Amino acid sequence: MTEHYSDEQLLNRLAEALDSADPMPPEVAEAAKATFTWRTIDAELAALVFDSASDELVGVRGAETGRDAETAGGTDSARQMTFRTPGVEIELVVVSETSRRLVGQLVPPQAAEIELHHEDFTATAQSDSLGRFLFHDVPTGSVRLTCRLPDEDGAVIQTEWIII
Repeated sequence: MTEHYSDEQLLNRLAEALDSADPMPPEVAEAAKATFTWRTIDAELAALVFDSASDELVGVRGAETGRDAETAGGTDSARQMTFRTPGVEIELVVVSETSRRLVGQLVPPQAAEIELHHEDFTATAQSDSLGRFLFHDVPTGSVRLTCRLPDEDGAVIQTEWIII
C-alpha cells in the first residue's frame, strides 16, 4: 500500500534523509549567518525607540500616560514614532485624515534624501534645511525609511520595517 504525504511532510522526510546521509558542516551554517549580517553593511540601522501605538516607550525608561500624554500632544488620529542611531534621530508621524501622510523630521536638522520603501513601491523626498520631509497617500502595509545624508562620508541610515 502506498502512503500519501503532503508537500510539507515529503520535504521534511527528504531533509531528514539528506541530513543523515550528508549533514551540513557547522562552519557552513556559521558562514551563512555571518553573510546575512552583511545585507545592510552600507546602512546604519536606526532602532525604534518610541511608538505611540504601544503603551510604553521602546528601548528607553519611563512613559507618558493619562493627562501627561494628552498635554504632550498625543492624539488618536496620529501615530508618532522615533528611530535613533548614534548622531541622528528620525521623528515620524503617521497622519490619517482623508489620506495617510508620513510627516518626518531629522534631528539634528539637515537636508537629506529620504526614501520610503513600501512593500509595493519606493518613493523619494528631500528634507529641507530644518530636516522636515513629507510623503502623501501612503497605503497601509510594511514600510521603512532610508536616509542618505550629505555629509563627507555619505552616511546611509535605515529604519526597521514597521507596519502602518
